[in-house]
Amino acid sequence: MKRQTNLPLIIMVILVIIIQPLNAFAISPNVVITKQYKNIEELKYPSLVSAPNNKAQNSVNKILLQHIKASYNQYIKLMKEMENLKKDPICKESASACQFEYITNYQVKYNQNNKLSILFSDYQFTGGAHGNTVITTYNFDLKSGKLLTLDDFLPSKEHYGKVTTYAIAYMKKHPEIFYSDAKEFTDFNVTDETDFYLADNGIVLIFQQYEVAPYASGNPSIFIPASVFSI
Repeated sequence: MKRQTNLPLIIMVILVIIIQPLNAFAISPNVVITKQYKNIEELKYPSLVSAPNNKAQNSVNKILLQHIKASYNQYIKLMKEMENLKKDPICKESASACQFEYITNYQVKYNQNNKLSILFSDYQFTGGAHGNTVITTYNFDLKSGKLLTLDDFLPSKEHYGKVTTYAIAYMKKHPEIFYSDAKEFTDFNVTDETDFYLADNGIVLIFQQYEVAPYASGNPSIFIPASVFSI
C-alpha cells in the first residue's frame, strides 16, 4: 500500500521555520551608532541607522544632530575663553586652573518595542573644585519619529500630582542620595520639563545636579512604576 504524504503539514512546518527568524528580526532593537561631531573626540553623539522607516529615522537624527550642534557651539565658545585666559599671568602660577574641558557623550537608556530613549550629558570644567554636567533626555516613537514628552504619559494634572507624590516619598526614604531636609521638597513638582526616559513597566525621572540632591549624588534618578500613573 502506498504511503500518503501530508503535504499541507510539511509546508506549514517549513513556513514556521522561515518566518520565525524574520519576526525575531523585526522586533529586535533598532541600531544606534556612535559618531564624533567634526571628528572632535570630546563630542560624541548617536545616530540611528535602522528604523521602521526612513522618515522616522530622519526625524530622530535631525533632533540628535541639533543637540550636538548646540554642544559644538558651547565647546568652541569655551575653547576661545580658555585661549584668552591663558594670556593672564595667573595661568603661569596655576596652569590647571586655565585648562578648560567640554565633553559631550550619550547613553541609550531604552531601545525596545520601537521606542528609543537617549540621554545626553554635557560636561564642562572651567576651573574650581569640580566641573558641571547638564543632562538632556530624548524619547522617540520610532514608527512615527515623534518626540515623546511627559504629557504623553501624564495627560492630566492628576497624573502629574500622583507622580510628584510618589517621587517626594521616595526621596524622603533615601536621604543618603537626596537632600535630607524635607523642607527642600516643599516646592518640588514634576512638570513637563522634567527629564525622563523610558523603562520596562514605567518611566525614570532624572534630575540635574543640585536639583534634588547634593553634588556628590550627581544626577539622581527615580523609577516610577506604570501603576502609579496608569489610567
